Amino acid sequence: MDVVTKLNGAFWLAARQPGDGGGVRPGNEVAYFRCAFTLPEKAELQFSVSAGSRYRLWINGVAIGSGPCKGDRWRHYYETYELGSYLREGENVIAAKVVAYAPYESQTPGAAGPYSVWTNAAGPCFIASGQCVSAAGDVLADVSTRREGSRWRVSLDEAVEWETYGQTHFMGAMERVHGERIPAGWNEAGRGGEAAVGGVWRQPAVRWPADGRAYGIIPPFPLQDRPIPLLFERERVFVRRDGRLAGAGREAEAADAVEAPEVVPPRSRRKIVWDAGEVTTGYVRLQVRGGRGSRVRLLYAESYSKKREGAGFPLKGRRDDAEHYDLIGHTDVYWPSGAQHAETYEPFWFRTFRFIEVEVETADEPLEHAPLTYRETGYPLQAASNVDSAGADWIRPLWDVSVRTLQRCMHETYEDCPYYEQLQYAMDTRLQILFTYAVSGDARLAARAIEDYHASLLPEGILQARFPCLESQVIPAFSLHWILMVEDYYEHTGDSSVAARYKATVDSVLDWYDRKLGEHGLVERLGYWEYFDWVPEWSSNKGAPTATLQGPSTIHNLLYVYALRSAARLSRLAGRRETAAEYEARAGLVAAAVNAHCWCEERGLYREGPAYEQYSQHAQVWAVLAGAVEGEAARTLMERMLRQDDLLVVSYAMSYYMFRALEQVGLYAETEALWKPWRELLQLGLTTWPEDPFMQRSDCHGWGALPLYEFTRCLLGVKAADPGWRSIRIGPQGLSLPELRGEAVTPKGLVRVEWRRDAERWTVSGETPAGTPAVLVLPDGTQQELPRGGAFRLETGGQVRL
Repeated sequence: MDVVTKLNGAFWLAARQPGDGGGVRPGNEVAYFRCAFTLPEKAELQFSVSAGSRYRLWINGVAIGSGPCKGDRWRHYYETYELGSYLREGENVIAAKVVAYAPYESQTPGAAGPYSVWTNAAGPCFIASGQCVSAAGDVLADVSTRREGSRWRVSLDEAVEWETYGQTHFMGAMERVHGERIPAGWNEAGRGGEAAVGGVWRQPAVRWPADGRAYGIIPPFPLQDRPIPLLFERERVFVRRDGRLAGAGREAEAADAVEAPEVVPPRSRRKIVWDAGEVTTGYVRLQVRGGRGSRVRLLYAESYSKKREGAGFPLKGRRDDAEHYDLIGHTDVYWPSGAQHAETYEPFWFRTFRFIEVEVETADEPLEHAPLTYRETGYPLQAASNVDSAGADWIRPLWDVSVRTLQRCMHETYEDCPYYEQLQYAMDTRLQILFTYAVSGDARLAARAIEDYHASLLPEGILQARFPCLESQVIPAFSLHWILMVEDYYEHTGDSSVAARYKATVDSVLDWYDRKLGEHGLVERLGYWEYFDWVPEWSSNKGAPTATLQGPSTIHNLLYVYALRSAARLSRLAGRRETAAEYEARAGLVAAAVNAHCWCEERGLYREGPAYEQYSQHAQVWAVLAGAVEGEAARTLMERMLRQDDLLVVSYAMSYYMFRALEQVGLYAETEALWKPWRELLQLGLTTWPEDPFMQRSDCHGWGALPLYEFTRCLLGVKAADPGWRSIRIGPQGLSLPELRGEAVTPKGLVRVEWRRDAERWTVSGETPAGTPAVLVLPDGTQQELPRGGAFRLETGGQVRL
């Protein structure tokens, strides 16, 4: 017997009967599944559901959610919803729109799904389990997909066509939808059943049991319960329309902040620009009536921009500058049916946007359309931490934009950018996880990401750079970031089981690197994409250090040393002392080789490679982090680095590691100048942080949310003193701020800190979770132990008031 799930006993239903057509599907395919039933009274319903590739679920016309959670060939997830509050006495309908994306091998530029969504050649498939139960415990209706006697019907779609927008092809093709071909009211009750809603409704084909296959055969959809919470969905309206306040001047969040429908006359064209006020992600809802022969185009953009000379991404200035810039982006197109009742178009996949341009072209009939609305969606991140300063007006804006940026890059996985790719990359994800711990303490999406990369292991022993993803990609350095991610998880949660769970994968990655050792005792010729950072001087090599073209790269080797030492700590945690000693020895040998071959005595800096005379901030930062240089020598190195004006500069994405190196050598005060890119970006009207301050391809990229970590962990100074926050250390860093206040969430509860300083005198007060030991350390070394936590107040010089 395979793993027991809530779908056991149910069967997969397929939209096509055997013999309807064979071979690999050339493109995406859509089907509508519908279950109509009558209840004599109100009932409760726990409803479990999955689909291949994806579904969007409704009950009685109300959108419930989307799924299944992104998986891979070995894990196909299902969701469970509590639907009793949506049921009513009388006729009810549960409906799902299912899209089967084209298998990767058959994807064409005009028909493709998101790269992050696993798919196969089975076509639209659906499975569900649930019983409507009365208050007395009686089963009033069974809405499961059974082998026999199922209430479910299916209709293959003929309305949706697909067209890929090149720059955002990673997140799937855009829709071209003919409204008259959609069965009217297909997801609603009260229209008299399948015959009345139109279309061809038939019995679906019964395929595989949810219970699995005999003889240990892995089924096409290996079912597992969803590992993370359901994404939230909430109704939102737009803040502005055509540059003016929407909702007739009322607050945009108010329920009545909705304009009246308007009519576009026959044979005319009209454009309306809707502004959400911030970059967001959601299901857009277009409501129209009449207008047979009309065409409605919805263009989604993060900002106003204009095309650059030649190739490349759009040129951007102030993001809401409609006078000097245009709206450029991907589009959905909808042709209304012309019906005199209201019809609603909602794209199947959520869209990312701040601005949406709605272009209406009418034929011989007028088209009435209601104001555009949307259902915002994302991972249910609860931002419990907060930081502010009355003496520094840049702290709160950086914090707020960072929270929004992180939120927009969290759905069923972490994402690099929601507009362009929606892919989970390991280097990006490690940073986003640390930011999530700092702002919410939530470790569930982190645990899911760690498992994802573990599942991506290739036969040669290296991890894929982005996963889940239909297209396999290797960036060797990203596998080392994954090892750091595993240790971060242990430090935050105290869950030592991860050290044993992932030991074989950690070993595999490090052994892969060991096989790359060359004559200098350094790893080299890693192959694949040796990307390390987006540095302009490395642009011709696509972010890979130029030194990699000639042999070993200093920074690749130092990251390897750093990961070896992290793996040694994990190995000791798992009781593998000999393995830990081996990794420490390997780290020592590689670090010694870096010092022997990559140190330039004349400049007092690490060069980019043994025989490559290029110098970067990266090499100095990673030498400190990896322990190749320590103590006063490390501090001197960082001071020397900061004085140089001819070094390659770490990017926005690599700033976290620059901050850590400066903190490690006692130079954290030097980080204040490093906030300049973030502060300057605020002047451009950004509501989320871009991918980098220079190219600015994407206006929302998770690695930019660095303030969430720095403001809580360093400015407030709240850190775990022991794994799992068994004890807490509070050691605020002041920079040039006169005061700071805030709360930092921990697994033990909130830590409240407020500090201010006058000349050389510090006063710090606040409260830590009762029962959790804490220590308070001021910049001058004044220290106070709090053995049982609780309220505290400490002044420079050791004056304590509790």
